[in-house]
Amino acid sequence: MSPQIRFLQCSGCRFDSPNWEGPEEWISQRNQDLWKTFETMLLICQSEKIDLLFITGNLFEQEYTRKSTVERVAKSLGALKTMSVFIVPGEKDPYVMTSAYRLAVWPSNVQIFSGEISCFNLKSHNISIYGAGWTAYQQDRTVLNQEFRAKDDGTLPIMLLHSEAAESNSPKSFSLRSEHIAASGLAYLGLGHQAIFSGIQKAGKTIWADSGFLEARSFNEQGPHGVIVGKLEQGHVQIEFRELGQRQYITKYLDFHHDYKTIIAKLLSETSTEDREQHLYRIALVNQVPKEADINTLQKLLSEKFRFIEVVTSQTEADSQFGLDFMTPDFSISNKTSLEESNYLSLAQVYFQKIKEYQSTAGTPAEQEQWELIKKIGLAALEQGRISYEN
Repeated sequence: MSPQIRFLQCSGCRFDSPNWEGPEEWISQRNQDLWKTFETMLLICQSEKIDLLFITGNLFEQEYTRKSTVERVAKSLGALKTMSVFIVPGEKDPYVMTSAYRLAVWPSNVQIFSGEISCFNLKSHNISIYGAGWTAYQQDRTVLNQEFRAKDDGTLPIMLLHSEAAESNSPKSFSLRSEHIAASGLAYLGLGHQAIFSGIQKAGKTIWADSGFLEARSFNEQGPHGVIVGKLEQGHVQIEFRELGQRQYITKYLDFHHDYKTIIAKLLSETSTEDREQHLYRIALVNQVPKEADINTLQKLLSEKFRFIEVVTSQTEADSQFGLDFMTPDFSISNKTSLEESNYLSLAQVYFQKIKEYQSTAGTPAEQEQWELIKKIGLAALEQGRISYEN
């Protein structure tokens, strides 16, 4: 009988990234929060005698990562001498020629996946760990398809991917289909791409889960953040979520009231002094707010009670105090939302959407290919020279 194996899974650290929603002067503090959470995770690995550490994508943010940061992470992971660490590069830190992973000499207990699916066999644990890392800033296909089957060699098969399980209408080419997960023969599939913990999921006999990001970065990522701690043994997988995030982004929806004291009293009754000092808050006034209402006065009064708070209405939300200039661009725009209706679009997003519109009117396959090439060249220029599909 195989021994029980303890593992910890995390993703989405994005070290050195300035992309935190909030005041610009808060970026340094949030990066310190991230390091604190990361170090807490390492302490759990040591104190609970974790056997395997899985980092499923976006450990760094390629565009901003410093050599000293990579070396610090490598040294920290190397200190886990009795533990095997497996890293899957994601779309923020793909294993390209200029990869952050090439900025340090990694210790012998750390394995980094790159390219197509490969496998590490740990005879001491009777386990096979499959994985594939991103080698470009965009993925044009999923690596776990109908052709993959884990080897039936008596080991416990695990896979790590920076991807997500597909919804029925998902447009993302790297999304995984549930029938492919079910047919994979894997005991456990550790994913990294979602902002929030996915919960414990199952496809066929395969258990899968996404830990979500280690720390929240925006009001679009509300809820607890942390890591997955699990146990593996032949025929059985047990996992739990551990909240570790230092701060949350919290939105509260309130009816507008001319008596600001009423709004403030309600908020104070629903929050503790510690929460008001620790977390970032957004107050969304949901009903019709009179044009003559002085929202700035409410903002000022609340700022005396909360360390970080902003007040928005349906008219002012796009011009929030914190601003979204510090948010990472997401080129995908919901089919239900037009370009004009979407808030917070970057230049790259506008460009991407416009090219999609031109592609939709292309009359021939040749024209489609031409617009696809134009899209890649334009995005490479807008994304500070990064070229997709770099090997």
